[in-house]
Amino acid sequence: MIAHTKNILMLSWEYPPHIVGGLARHVHALSLELSKLDNEIHVVTAKPSNSSDYEKQEGIHIHRVAPLNEEDPDFLAWIGGLNLAIIEESLSISRHISFDVVHTHDWLTGPAGGFLSKMLGIPLIATIHGTEFGRNKGVFTNLQQFVFSKEKELCRSAEEIIVCSDFMKDEVLRLLDVTSDRVSVIANGTAIEEVNISKLVIEELFPFLKDRKVVFSIGRMVKEKGFATIIEAANLLKQEAPELSFVIAGNGPLLETYRRKVWEMGLQDSVQFIGFISEEVRQALLKRADIAVFASGYEPFGLAAAEALAAGVPTILSRTGGMQGLIEDGKTGFHMEPGDEKDLAQKILWIQQNHSLAHHMAKSGQKGITEKFSWEHNAKATDTLYSRSITTFAQKEGIR
Repeated sequence: MIAHTKNILMLSWEYPPHIVGGLARHVHALSLELSKLDNEIHVVTAKPSNSSDYEKQEGIHIHRVAPLNEEDPDFLAWIGGLNLAIIEESLSISRHISFDVVHTHDWLTGPAGGFLSKMLGIPLIATIHGTEFGRNKGVFTNLQQFVFSKEKELCRSAEEIIVCSDFMKDEVLRLLDVTSDRVSVIANGTAIEEVNISKLVIEELFPFLKDRKVVFSIGRMVKEKGFATIIEAANLLKQEAPELSFVIAGNGPLLETYRRKVWEMGLQDSVQFIGFISEEVRQALLKRADIAVFASGYEPFGLAAAEALAAGVPTILSRTGGMQGLIEDGKTGFHMEPGDEKDLAQKILWIQQNHSLAHHMAKSGQKGITEKFSWEHNAKATDTLYSRSITTFAQKEGIR
């Protein structure tokens, strides 16, 4: 008999305030809801500068560790050192806490998850948020081959695998050599109620937004997010719709490349790459946005797009991956063809010229997204999966 209260060891290379992409916010929202279900959650994650080694926030135990080779410029070596530090910290915690499950997110903490599963005799749950093959439309370099092999290794060692969409399940089954019975689709949630209570006046932080129509996007600054397409669309619209201000938030390796491109094209008055933003600023920008755009070429779910829809913002998103299922084209939002700046520009212009109808569509999109996706539902489904995996793992291992 499994006690209702479970002790969960949650591994993630990023966790607030260390936010690189959507993974940190996913793990935070999931952990928060799981703790409300009377589970004890211990998150072990990387330690950014000026943060504490341990704290308890919102009922969640957060343990932060520095990689053993913290200053190593080689990312793979740094990740290896992080996994070793996560293992050391987790084993230390396990001297006082008897864990029931270890849950790791993507390949980056997969080696630690696999080792801890064996050492502690508990099932490993793996959430696959995306694949190296999908992000790059193939596996071409030595680095990509390495990551791809680690994804396969993680899937082989996991008792159960969680993905966020049917699209992602198909991709995992096709690429990572797993059987369908081990893969569960548990959709992401949206946590947008905070937008409605944001008190920040965004023009005080970004004065250039005064009297402008805001086109907002956010994501990690990598090629597959499609920010180059947004820049090209802004260039097409600079004469016809000079009132538009494109505000693009997020950090990543291509941030300075995109900023240079904006200057080279003479778009510095209409396109702003503002870098990393806090949750408060993100909420305020969603509240202020007239249009939201997500032009990704690869997107397993589209958490940022779902939250823009949940905020009631007229939203344009790529017809790709799991994200395309968030809307009904022309009724609750707009699809665009990935990489097609002309298509995107036309959709933006239509929303501008048909404000009332676009607002009505956005309200329909808001209703649909909040009914379909919630972190409460995600956590309940995950909790049920934990219980099932504990039982099957015990049976396989002959544990009584």
